[in-house]
Amino acid sequence: MMSSQLASFKSSKGEAEYLLTYDAVLKLWPVPYEERDIMTSFGTTHVITSGMKGSPPLLVLHACGVSSTMWLPNIGALSSAYRVYAVDIIGEPGKSRQSRLLRDREDCANWLGEVMQGLGLKKTNIAGLSYGGWHTLNFSLFFPDNVTKIVALAPGASILPFSWPVLLLLRLLPYLPIKPNPFQSFFTKGFHPNELFARQFASGVKHFRYADPKESIFTNVFSEAELSRINVPTLFIVGENEIIYDPVAAIEKVNQLIPNVETKLVPNAGHLVSMEQPSLVNTHILPFLE
Repeated sequence: MMSSQLASFKSSKGEAEYLLTYDAVLKLWPVPYEERDIMTSFGTTHVITSGMKGSPPLLVLHACGVSSTMWLPNIGALSSAYRVYAVDIIGEPGKSRQSRLLRDREDCANWLGEVMQGLGLKKTNIAGLSYGGWHTLNFSLFFPDNVTKIVALAPGASILPFSWPVLLLLRLLPYLPIKPNPFQSFFTKGFHPNELFARQFASGVKHFRYADPKESIFTNVFSEAELSRINVPTLFIVGENEIIYDPVAAIEKVNQLIPNVETKLVPNAGHLVSMEQPSLVNTHILPFLE
């Protein structure tokens, strides 16, 4: 396979600049952590581990365009009760390195299954936001016996198609000026993320090249039959100011189709709901997982 088809940084200098911004955010991590790389058949996958050994496991999967550092506002509460594994999704900006494309949904599920094997996990809770939420739902369809409970936070597409403004923004993002930051469109007006995190996101937009979209899969809408087959306990969380699709319509569809589901509409939150309302989201997630 030609390396140009794979997701990677455009240059070693750009990668070094990005990693500085990544580590600057990680220095703010409020709890002790370990970093390690898991070898998979799709490349090395970077994982940040927090929480007491022996606590129940929880995998967390980030949104598109960011990395595991997006869990900064949540990791303190989550790791107080769980051994949390924050996974840099392969093919995304972060510390994971892709050597083989994720060509279809089965590849995505197999990749995450290999990560679990590398971590020594036979069964785990999984929580994912946006692109990570899509991976969470997808994995539960392929390997339900390896999942305890799942939390899908505004999963990308998955339930409903992306709105046209969001599709246009995603296509134009690499070409838009860093200032004003187009990333701000995903938040409720007036909310500003951590400055170091915003700098990391901007560096990723500038220096990271995604895989050839004709060769690699991205989020899509699951069929009604597929959503009806998700039988693990599921928590669906979406912000009331969600822009990728109508949040109320998404909740109605989820309640109609997913058998064992709870839904939460979070006030004063846009797409990256766990960053905007971390305390409220944490108080939804922790009792559900217990």
